Amino acid sequence: MLHILMNIKKRLYVYVAIVFAIGMIVGYLVDFAHINMMFISAIAVFVMLYPMLTGMEIEKVRNAGHNFKLIITTLIFSYFIASVTAFIISRTILIGYNDLALAIVLVGAIPCSNMLIGWSGIADASVPDALVIAVIGLILIPIISPVLISMNGDVFVKVNTMKIAIILLVYIMVPMILGLVTRKAIIKKKGKNYFMTNKKYLPGISAIGVLIIVFFSVAKVARIVIFYPEIFLLVITGLFTYYMIQTLLSVLTAKILRFKYPQAMVLILGATASSQAISLSLAAAVFPALTVFALSFKPILQVLYILILIYAMGPWLKRIL
Repeated sequence: MLHILMNIKKRLYVYVAIVFAIGMIVGYLVDFAHINMMFISAIAVFVMLYPMLTGMEIEKVRNAGHNFKLIITTLIFSYFIASVTAFIISRTILIGYNDLALAIVLVGAIPCSNMLIGWSGIADASVPDALVIAVIGLILIPIISPVLISMNGDVFVKVNTMKIAIILLVYIMVPMILGLVTRKAIIKKKGKNYFMTNKKYLPGISAIGVLIIVFFSVAKVARIVIFYPEIFLLVITGLFTYYMIQTLLSVLTAKILRFKYPQAMVLILGATASSQAISLSLAAAVFPALTVFALSFKPILQVLYILILIYAMGPWLKRIL
């Protein structure tokens, strides 16, 4: 079982692709159109966020990086520049496809959380700074994200800002508090070494929640999507355009502000990646089925793009920064 969890953690994009395909087949054969996603979303988001926030040692922030220029710049990109980029794409590439446009609005409004730490470690970026940005960004989501979603998404569907704020607050704060209590209890009872040894399995458990949401959200709209294959092309085009614009703007900003590669890469990753768990679960609870479908497709594309960014573009970025 532990081996499976590690495998899911390392190859989440593969498992998402497999579950995505299974969801399409099962959803075509069996009618999932009337399934209630609210209950499934509530379970899945807890499975996603509770292990993630148990392993995220928030109390380390006070001893982490204090590059305030980098932290503030990344948070501005993660929320406000990202939302402007999403706004432009939703009114151009995705115009006329309101449910898909809503998905890109959520991508721009909900920044990357704990995955920023993991990606920063892989990319030889500044992990201490990434930790601070991830924690602050996570805490700000229930405050800033509902406003941005309302501003950019209200034209597509009536957005209840207060409802979204409450959902995000519950989704984030309950697992965060329980995670903190659980982590302290484990360390007190079993010791720090035991916790650090087993911490590596937590992302695999979180990934199971992602797979639950992907399966049900894809199955719910499978019969629609199969007969309108242009939806795939629109989602791919919209997301990759978003990633490329954010990458270009963040690289230029890093160059202007003279960030060295370890700090610049934190900015680039923070500006480009966005939360998969939170945006997906919020969409499943509040927004139309096709919005959830588009975000279910996102983990595959985002992982692919970030891998290209780190391994293909990384050497070039190190030279110019």
